[in-house]
Amino acid sequence: MSKFAFGAALILYASALCAFDSGFWSDIRKFPVPEYRWGERESGKKARQIFYAGENYKGEPTEVFAYYCTPGILKGDPSLDKNLPAVVCLHGGGGRAYSEWVELWASRGYAAIAMDWSGNGPEPFYKNPTPQMRKKYGNYHLEKRVHLKNGGPDKIPSTVSLADGKPERDAWAYQAVGAIIRAHSLLRSFKEVDADRTALTGISWGGYLTCLVSGIDGRFKAAVPVYGCGFIYEYGRWDSNVGKGGKSEARWIELFDPSKSLEVAKVPMLFVNAPVDPWYPLSIWTKSARLARAATLLDSEMKHGHSAGWTPPEIEAFISSKLNATPPLPELGDIILKGSHVGCGLSSKTKIKSARLYYTLGDEGGNWEKFKWESVPAEISAGALSAKLPDGALAAYFGVVDERGLRSSSNAAIFSPDKK
Repeated sequence: MSKFAFGAALILYASALCAFDSGFWSDIRKFPVPEYRWGERESGKKARQIFYAGENYKGEPTEVFAYYCTPGILKGDPSLDKNLPAVVCLHGGGGRAYSEWVELWASRGYAAIAMDWSGNGPEPFYKNPTPQMRKKYGNYHLEKRVHLKNGGPDKIPSTVSLADGKPERDAWAYQAVGAIIRAHSLLRSFKEVDADRTALTGISWGGYLTCLVSGIDGRFKAAVPVYGCGFIYEYGRWDSNVGKGGKSEARWIELFDPSKSLEVAKVPMLFVNAPVDPWYPLSIWTKSARLARAATLLDSEMKHGHSAGWTPPEIEAFISSKLNATPPLPELGDIILKGSHVGCGLSSKTKIKSARLYYTLGDEGGNWEKFKWESVPAEISAGALSAKLPDGALAAYFGVVDERGLRSSSNAAIFSPDKK
């Protein structure tokens, strides 16, 4: 057994020590279709506002805000809305329900819904921000929306962790998962949607939620987490969310770390990230993708953000291959080290235009986000890629580009697993 195969076996064994608690999610997995109402028409937006019933929070009913769009809504032609594939879109931390995101999917021929999983509505918190405010706060902070009166918990460390002894079903992740799965049930109930062709994609914390939902709602036919992954309890940046070091940490991991859900997930997945991402480093991302048996796309030039997270054309290409039977992305196997060379399997229904090995030498005492990535050409042979591994490489992955200009990569092999 190669050391990479042995490492994968250890990951599976470690996850099995604390199995996914499917019973905890049993009420959510009844998949109720929520009651809903349409909101106001917004100037300059094609997407429709929609409000729907969420999970009870602290014993009281909640409401979730979302945008919904279809090709017919986008173009003002209801005849376009028949037998549509559909996508559920999950924003990241500090984000909101994005009308432009669902309009993008509608322009591609999909129905799409994007909810605010932090209990906020459509009303901007900062109305008509001045240039001085934009300079002081930046666009990220100014995206904040007014919290709904019955919107449930916002996502802050105290609502995410269980350290304060709150009921587990009042934790933010439970409420957010409920909002997502109810949005999926609502989407599937619309007459213009093909209920058997739905997908899920999320960015950053939305990627975390995509991973968590993947093992709870098996109705999705494809899922694409961008940046977000499991094993976040191993990365110090998220300690306050996990309740690190407290009595509740183990239970939080059991219920809310996506590594437990990914172990049982059967939905086909594409994991997308930058190997220098500061929030979901390669050390935990590679383990998550491997546990999910997922396809991967690594891009060292990719920035962390909402627009950057929904822009890659490979996301739609992957989803379309699962929902519309279009040609799939090239598939790359795990990296195998043989002497001074590395290789991986390659399967593609489209012609491969180029292939490279990407690697990092790291730096002494550095973190993933600081590492510089370089590349060398890879050799393409029958069903395989190979290249000489540069001396001192700490991690590497293969990347290819096909005749459509679409990219795929192997999962990364980490030769120095102590890097955090």
